[in-house]
Amino acid sequence: MIRPFQRIRPPGIRIQLMLWYTMVFAFLILCSDIVLYTQLRTTLITSLNTALQLRSQQIASGIANNGGTITIQDVTGDLSNSDTTTSDMPDASLDIEFGTFVRILNANGQPLRISPAFRTLVLPPISVTQPLHGSDWQGTVMTRGGQEVRLYSVPFTENGTTFAIIQVGESLTQVNTALHSLVLELLIIAPFILLLSAVGSYWLGTHAFAPMNRLIHTAQRIRAGDLQQRVPVPRAYDEVRALALTLNEMIEHLDQTFTRQRRFVADASHELRTPVTAIRSMTELAQLKTLTIEEYEHTLDTINKEAERLGHLISDLLALARADERRVMLEQEAIRLDTLVEAVVANAEGLALERGVSLQLHVSQSVTVLGDEARLMQAVINLLDNALLYTDAGGRVSVKIEATSTYALLTISDTGIGIVPAHLPHIFERFYRADPARTRKEGNSSGLGLAIVEWTIHAHKGTIAVESQPGLGSTFIVRLPRVCAPSQSAFQ
Repeated sequence: MIRPFQRIRPPGIRIQLMLWYTMVFAFLILCSDIVLYTQLRTTLITSLNTALQLRSQQIASGIANNGGTITIQDVTGDLSNSDTTTSDMPDASLDIEFGTFVRILNANGQPLRISPAFRTLVLPPISVTQPLHGSDWQGTVMTRGGQEVRLYSVPFTENGTTFAIIQVGESLTQVNTALHSLVLELLIIAPFILLLSAVGSYWLGTHAFAPMNRLIHTAQRIRAGDLQQRVPVPRAYDEVRALALTLNEMIEHLDQTFTRQRRFVADASHELRTPVTAIRSMTELAQLKTLTIEEYEHTLDTINKEAERLGHLISDLLALARADERRVMLEQEAIRLDTLVEAVVANAEGLALERGVSLQLHVSQSVTVLGDEARLMQAVINLLDNALLYTDAGGRVSVKIEATSTYALLTISDTGIGIVPAHLPHIFERFYRADPARTRKEGNSSGLGLAIVEWTIHAHKGTIAVESQPGLGSTFIVRLPRVCAPSQSAFQ
């Protein structure tokens, strides 16, 4: 029983907008019709009340009180052929709609003059008692035939004493007929207005979503693999423009990401193929001819070095892949950065001495940072190895630890070959080498060291920058948030 309803698809946005607009228009039309009906009825009733007051004043001008004797002169014609002796006239012979409703009462509430049509009214007692107390009364009463009549009762006083009551009335048939005609006309007009509003709102929705359709068509072409396409940006500063700009930024980011990924895969394949090719060449050479023990040892040593380099490369690739997937969990503990750097520099002194490079350390003060000690140590080792690798014999590498109130600064400077300014923005990219002069001199460099350094520093909420001039050397500046007290917790 539920499945047929589950198959019903919800309407599209344009249909929903059309329905919402139509419902809003229907509500507005209903409210405006109610206001119009109420206002018109109030106006007609007010006009009728005014007409009844004028008629009562005309009748009152023909009434006089002479020593307790009331004389009545019919000045309006409403009382012609009307007196208290015509009570036997049948109601069926009266035209209530156009009949005259007039009655004059004395101070005791006894009728003095009454029109034939007035005899058909069913009057509430207050219509007489209130005027006897000196106050006007007006309201709607019914005939015995069920028709509405507007009645106005006014006292006629002399020297503050009420001696007569004048009651005049008029049928509400014409007023009700006019109101009913208005309701009928509104009911006829409303569907056409709602139909026009539905068609207009659907057209407006279609016109408003035209830029969205262009966005969809462009996105479909981009989905086919053409990341050079960009969605059109409307000139109007609205939500569609913001969406188009956001999509273009996303596509640009995806294009750059895929380009880096393709280049990374190509570079990784090349880097992996080099040691594998070297190992295969060595083993094939050993199989083709008989080698001496020294040649076998040299071959095995070469294979071991290439395998070691291949292992370092695979480890670096795995670390970066896990970092991209945000699967690397970093410990967070208080670390003396000056002590960590001193240990790294002490281990690198032998390598510096072997290459004929002067290695200097300057620590202005002790400084504590929060982070993963192993990762930070690896980053410092990579920076120091990079400086030693590209500094010729007789050069100098300087390591400096400084601190501000909020940051710890690690500066590693060298007097090596330097970097061309055009290559500085790309120096931290994976497998990027600025020029042939900066190619690998030793077997352990994988081309991923600086990329790992940048990721490590950013993971610790720090920054890294490089300044370099060709032939004068390079300076790497690392800035890490400083903490004042040791603490340990899980990395967030």
